[in-house]
Amino acid sequence: MLLCLAHPAAAHSMPELGRLIYRTHDDDGEIHVYEDGRFRYLTFGNEVEQSCLDLAQPKRLEHVYTQAMLLALLLHDDLCDALLLGLGGGSLARALRAADDRLNVIGIEERAAVIDVARALFQLPRDRGFAAVCADARVFLGQTEAHFGAIFADLYLAGGVHPDQSTPEFLALCRDRLSDNGLLVVNQWASEYQRNMQTFAALRDGFADRLLNVHVQGGNIVSFAFRDHLPELRRDAFFDSAEALGQRLAIPLQRQARNLWRQNAEVLGVGRFRGRRRR
Repeated sequence: MLLCLAHPAAAHSMPELGRLIYRTHDDDGEIHVYEDGRFRYLTFGNEVEQSCLDLAQPKRLEHVYTQAMLLALLLHDDLCDALLLGLGGGSLARALRAADDRLNVIGIEERAAVIDVARALFQLPRDRGFAAVCADARVFLGQTEAHFGAIFADLYLAGGVHPDQSTPEFLALCRDRLSDNGLLVVNQWASEYQRNMQTFAALRDGFADRLLNVHVQGGNIVSFAFRDHLPELRRDAFFDSAEALGQRLAIPLQRQARNLWRQNAEVLGVGRFRGRRRR
């Protein structure tokens, strides 16, 4: 699909995001693309960034919560496939494929127009290791027979988290589509307290104590829920792996690894909590 950029004379600015270069709409609302120097932003008609692309470094994840979500690559021994629920501009898809070109990634996006914009303006991967599927995430999970080593749930509407993402039924569907030793990664807004409590309760129901949570700069909480067991992590090796992957993708991933380690000391049984972890 060929997209036409907004004519310079008609383009307007949102101070934080720069100049509007493209806009369209579908049955679910507006889709806007802004550009400010080397950065390009996707929004759903408001000031909330759904995706950010560094035109000079497309593989780099600009949002801190997406950097934290990428820790999934270090929390799974042998990840070979990933399912993204909510595609946006494809930031996570680009980073996952850049991190490991052997990793097969499927992105699920309900809005065809969002996929079109991601392909045209956000350098969505076009190689054999990535596929974008236009489908409702809940329907896809209920119909597919495939299993995935990692599922990333990042379903957002213009005004916040998609209501499906907090329900026990949806999270159970995700759990059932995980392969052995698979993990589910869920992004939440920390400001949505009641919804967060609902999500945490549903995750505990589905995954018991096999959960790690990390609060990140910017107001997000990223949860890692493991189907079978928590990973056995060695501090120095974990930090070294995060540093190496972070350098490859030009992101401070070791910072996120240290945050996860510090915030989950009791669950992991490390530091002053060593020996208290239950199996």
